[in-house]
Amino acid sequence: MFSKSDAQDFISDLLQFDLAHGRESGTWYKFHNHVYGVGYLAQKMADVLGYIDPEKAWILGVMHDAGKIHEQLEQRFHGLIGYEFFKDKDDEIAIISLTHTFHFNRIPPYEKVEKMFFGRREDYNFVADFLAQHPANEYDKLIQMCDSLANCSGFVTLEQREEEFSQRNNMSVPDYMASGANLLKDFFDKRLGRDVYSFYEEIPCDFMLTPGNDYQ
Repeated sequence: MFSKSDAQDFISDLLQFDLAHGRESGTWYKFHNHVYGVGYLAQKMADVLGYIDPEKAWILGVMHDAGKIHEQLEQRFHGLIGYEFFKDKDDEIAIISLTHTFHFNRIPPYEKVEKMFFGRREDYNFVADFLAQHPANEYDKLIQMCDSLANCSGFVTLEQREEEFSQRNNMSVPDYMASGANLLKDFFDKRLGRDVYSFYEEIPCDFMLTPGNDYQ
């Protein structure tokens, strides 16, 4: 399993790669704040849940979008890019790369996610077959939840995340995505015995970058 320092080094290397391939300086906060936000929220929730390793939750949270920076370059679904890169290096990061997008490891019909897969039916078939053989475990569900609650500005509600998605993609949030996120929140609210949103004030946000800064 990757260590925390391994994860931090990997994200730093992604920054250098992205800047070298045309990323506008000062915009790295958009990726950095999201993945670290997912990691810290997952760690905090794991602390309270008690049956999930908090350090492992942090690492998987930070690494869940490992393939994202290469997505547009390769014109392939970023979850599969991350899976293929890590399958021989760290099996758990490889799996979380594939599962974090699909709540409870349920994938919609191809027609609903064709754009996400860049029209590559063979990639969709691989992911669909994989998910069918891997029922969602507690780490899958935790990272799926936290992925829905962190963006470039910090921790947000599901409604705020949906609004951001709509503006970024110029489309309404698909029904399967909205309903899955709400079911996850109900699941974790009950497991935790408290509202997931109540954790936001307990997490120091000193990990976050401000717009215009690519480094702390």
